[in-house]
Amino acid sequence: MERISTGVSTLDTMLKGGYEVGAITLLYGGPGTGKTNLALCFSVNLAKNNDFVIFIDTESISPERLHSFTGGRREIASRILFYRVRSFDEQEDAIKKSYALLARNLRIRAIVIDSFTEFYNLDMGHMNSLASLSKQLGILEALAKDYSLSVLLTSRVYYSFREGKIKNVAGYYMNPAIRTIIRLERIDDLWKAVLEKHRTLVPGKEAFFKISSDSVTGVE
Repeated sequence: MERISTGVSTLDTMLKGGYEVGAITLLYGGPGTGKTNLALCFSVNLAKNNDFVIFIDTESISPERLHSFTGGRREIASRILFYRVRSFDEQEDAIKKSYALLARNLRIRAIVIDSFTEFYNLDMGHMNSLASLSKQLGILEALAKDYSLSVLLTSRVYYSFREGKIKNVAGYYMNPAIRTIIRLERIDDLWKAVLEKHRTLVPGKEAFFKISSDSVTGVE
């Protein structure tokens, strides 16, 4: 199974090389657990290797934040094909536009959506949002397999009182389509990634990392 480096040494070790190609990976966790930073780190790492990545932003990432991760190098930033969306409909349209970009034979290696569930069930009725969620996941699965891409999604969370733990939004509907699920936590000045689901690796593995203003670094 081909993998692409996450850009973080300890995560690569945990995942035996990185995020899988031809499959969807999900990162989820509460505010401040590193979701956006890991999404940017992965994207910039690809761009530094002369590959392209489609980045769909629902979180309104500031230009300054992207600038800090790329070190202000325009040639790196130019390989991150950035879409800012403001609704679930716009998100679905941005995903569909990926076909046109892939047809241009660019070296696109990944699609990143931060956060995939930001608008879920907020700006439309529940059944409409669920239908759109299913459609988007179906398209992403097909793109990952047909074009040998790694798809990385981040997700908002909610607290399940019945189970007594944090869960990713819409997980009941979307998790079956996702091959790798990683839960993120913050512990004082360290961040932790916990493997919850993987096709070939045993769940429960952990990786630690630190976040600075311009990078994410593994902690052994």
